[in-house]
Amino acid sequence: MIYHVLKKQNNSEMCFVCGLSNDAGLHTSFYELEQGLLLGVFKGHDIHQSYPQRMHGGIIVALLDETIGRALSILEPDFWGVTVELTVKYLKPVPLDQELKAVGWITKNRRLLFEGEGYLCDENNEILATCQARYMKQSVETIVKDDDFIEEQWIYVADDIFPLSFDLPK
Repeated sequence: MIYHVLKKQNNSEMCFVCGLSNDAGLHTSFYELEQGLLLGVFKGHDIHQSYPQRMHGGIIVALLDETIGRALSILEPDFWGVTVELTVKYLKPVPLDQELKAVGWITKNRRLLFEGEGYLCDENNEILATCQARYMKQSVETIVKDDDFIEEQWIYVADDIFPLSFDLPK
């Protein structure tokens, strides 16, 4: 199914998942899509390996956790999700050195907590892992406690070619 991009989200400097300056990180770009979906696009490399040519399960968890947790900002831009609980199902080995997509969305949104689901798919739109998670809402200011972070390290980075849409499995 084709989903149109509504907005690109910011990246940080040192976050493992989205950080631009983290040499070991995934340098994920996040896009807000129609129907409340958040999409993370990335590529794993040898440094992210567990078994030969396969991404480490902990990295898969980090990607799904960040993607679902960030989906809250589509609805509430001044809040981030702090993980309370998550369950991941690994369906197939996750390859390295190809573009992968993590997709997340909110399933329940209450005053202090929210829940979400997501999946990880390969370049052929085959779903490789799924996740269900619960988060506590916290204001960005409470988490970072530093105005300089927002101004200096939470930055918008334009794409060379801005994607207009993505084809996703569901």
